[in-house]
Amino acid sequence: MRHLIGPAARCAAAGLLTAATLAAPATAATAAPAPDRAASTPDRTATDKAATGRAASDKRAATLVSRHDDRCMDADVSSATHNGTKVQGWQCNGWANQSWTFNGDGSVVSRHDNRCLDLDIAGGTHNGSKVQLWDCNGWLNQKWTFNGDGSVVSRHDNRCLDLDIAGGTHNGSRVQIWDCNGWLNQKWTKR
Repeated sequence: MRHLIGPAARCAAAGLLTAATLAAPATAATAAPAPDRAASTPDRTATDKAATGRAASDKRAATLVSRHDDRCMDADVSSATHNGTKVQGWQCNGWANQSWTFNGDGSVVSRHDNRCLDLDIAGGTHNGSKVQLWDCNGWLNQKWTFNGDGSVVSRHDNRCLDLDIAGGTHNGSRVQIWDCNGWLNQKWTKR
């Protein structure tokens, strides 16, 4: 019988010891609260933008595919990329020049060279104004709104991102802005 009572007695003693510890008044000094990680972590968005002059990314990368002809929005890398690099429709190939990061501030950044999708505003904007790559600067001509119907609208002038279909579509068809009209060449799918 002693063998069966031994373990039971040990469990009871452990339970009493735990209860006594929890009920005893605290005599030790209260420990300092743990630091708040959110308060001590620097704002990466502000830090990254200040350090690089470019908008910080939230890493939601995807391709933009035209619903008109299933071509991807593509940064033309046939020559060195620079401010003013052409944005075009091209057969989807999975390369970095067809991959874009979509930031919470509305900027769209090329994964190829970290430049922003930019509406060329030199001389004003109108139907047919070109879309290009440019160093990210936070201006409205680099901010875009993605709507549930697939349209992508410039926050600068409320025109839609438009795959130029004049003369048919082919690799190299220009991406531009145009008055929103609901046509498939103004509808895009993120993949």
